[in-house]
Amino acid sequence: MRIANHRLIAEDGDNDVTFIDTPNQSAPIKPLYLIIHYTAGTSLDGAVSWFRNPAAQASAHLVIDRDGSIVQMVAFNKRAWHAGKSSWGELESMNQYAIGIELVNAGKLRQNGAGEWVNWSGKRIDPSEVIVATHPQESSSAGWQEYPEAQLEAAIAAGLALHVQYGFTDILGHEDVSPGRKVDPGPAFPMNSFRSRVLGRA
Repeated sequence: MRIANHRLIAEDGDNDVTFIDTPNQSAPIKPLYLIIHYTAGTSLDGAVSWFRNPAAQASAHLVIDRDGSIVQMVAFNKRAWHAGKSSWGELESMNQYAIGIELVNAGKLRQNGAGEWVNWSGKRIDPSEVIVATHPQESSSAGWQEYPEAQLEAAIAAGLALHVQYGFTDILGHEDVSPGRKVDPGPAFPMNSFRSRVLGRA
């Protein structure tokens, strides 16, 4: 993959990239960080539809489906509304400083009366896709939907292209910049290996 005119371009063998515009964007930015999120939903179409809705007041630069297909919704030099109230070090309002990737993932799960794993909306998640773990910022364990290899590989490919173009200072989770308010991408996301592969750090 490569970046041209602040858009992600697929090359031979890459996952397809579709551009679907959103009204939920604003002034130009200079990206310093990449921030990873999960959608808390279970479908690409649902996430894209929500981010296209002005009432959502939310968006992301990229949304990556579980099969690795990618939708870009905001040019990388424009501000997507993905981090909300956030800070890192001396920086406030991280939307000004970061590119946001949303991964289609149900996120934090609970068990219903039948013992099934469900997300916030009650959508059932196959138990083969669930790990039980305690988030570093929490004291009790929960279920978390795993991230499939195809999705992770697409995110790494996109992240590599973005890092080549913009030279990120670091890669963060939403949980890092909005602690106590957000828990994504959660303990199922392999942040250490993802960061190492994208940034080339041992």
